[in-house]
Amino acid sequence: MTDSLALPVEAGPAVPGLALVQDPSHGLAVTVRRGLGSAPVPEWRVLAARAGESPFTGPDWLRAVHRHLGAGEPLLVSVRRDGRLLAFGAFALLGGSRPLLTFLGAGGSDYAGVLTDPDAGVPRSRLVAAVLDGAVREAPGALLDLEQVPASGALPELVAQWAAGRGYAVRTLPQATVHSVPLPATVAEHDAALGRHVRHEERRQWRRLAELGELVVADDLLAGLAALRETDPEAAADRLEELVTELAEVDDAHPHAARRRRPWRGASGRTLSEVLWTTPPGGVQLSGLRVDGELVAYTFCLAGPTALHGYVQSYRRRYAATGPGTLLLLRLRRRAILSGYRELDLLRGDEAYKRRLEPLARQTVRLQLAPASRELVPGLVDRVSLFRRAYRDELHRRERLGRGFDAVSGAAERLRDEVARRRAALPAPPRVRPLSRLLRRRR
Repeated sequence: MTDSLALPVEAGPAVPGLALVQDPSHGLAVTVRRGLGSAPVPEWRVLAARAGESPFTGPDWLRAVHRHLGAGEPLLVSVRRDGRLLAFGAFALLGGSRPLLTFLGAGGSDYAGVLTDPDAGVPRSRLVAAVLDGAVREAPGALLDLEQVPASGALPELVAQWAAGRGYAVRTLPQATVHSVPLPATVAEHDAALGRHVRHEERRQWRRLAELGELVVADDLLAGLAALRETDPEAAADRLEELVTELAEVDDAHPHAARRRRPWRGASGRTLSEVLWTTPPGGVQLSGLRVDGELVAYTFCLAGPTALHGYVQSYRRRYAATGPGTLLLLRLRRRAILSGYRELDLLRGDEAYKRRLEPLARQTVRLQLAPASRELVPGLVDRVSLFRRAYRDELHRRERLGRGFDAVSGAAERLRDEVARRRAALPAPPRVRPLSRLLRRRR
């Protein structure tokens, strides 16, 4: 962990070249929008793809997450030259005694970042600095709390450069483990790596599942939805609602439903429904298995420029013996290879099933920035404010673990009380004299 917020420090030396972003003569125009209503959605989508970033940084995901799960006021920073969008940052501004900037969708997104065009003809450091300058000029003196930044990417270093030139101190915290499965170039290579036994077991499981009824493999549960939306939006909305209800019912029937999150219920369900509704065709991949018309398993993925991001999957308890989740996952991997993807990203979380796939592990970090030149007491207040955010969010992430611990503790307490109650109901045993007393009496 890198921590330079422990004590107030003087502003570092200016980083060469950053002055360009404040000089209009170089042709960079920085604009800031408040709110999502005027977001440049089509350009935003294109830039996210050109930058090679994940769908978690694009407009369809971030607008839905903010509407249903987010906090603060959206603050969108655009950097253009000759009208062309070269860089873009989506932030949320939280008020209070001291303003605070986070990435839009913080907490609900597996990745975050500042989008830059790799063919802009301007160094990326200057584009990132232009975005951050625009955000901070809109909220002077704001603290920054930037979550889920890929540690292996360039952004942590670029933010550190900007901070040194603008008088900010940076605290870098490890945040999440992300697993991904590299995909070979061909399906033949993929199947050869599985081994003969796995392929035999896969065929056997498909046969067992087909014996239970009429089996239909639906590689695209959203097929025709976009076209129907153009001609009959009301019918399309009804169809989407029916599909989301089916997905939620599969989750409800999962073997571990009691301790799994329910992504298709409540605010999360509204978020994902909006993502399904607004994302252009191909941006979301939703596949499933049906037996006698009933949806028994599904996988939900977001499609990026180079990786397929597996967001959630589930299956019904009564079909568990046929391994429908594994069957869908293997089919998903083969389809991803045929589509040109070289990675199946399993996203954050260190679950056991991910480790069984022998994935590569990566890290995301949290970048917390505060003005470095403040006096001791104000600087300490800034540090405490940022620490409280990280601490509170960490507790929130472990809420499910806490509920599980409470459940286990409660069960143990009830078991202990029941044992005590039953013991109390038993007749008292005859008094047994200690062996030492019996021996003394015999002597």
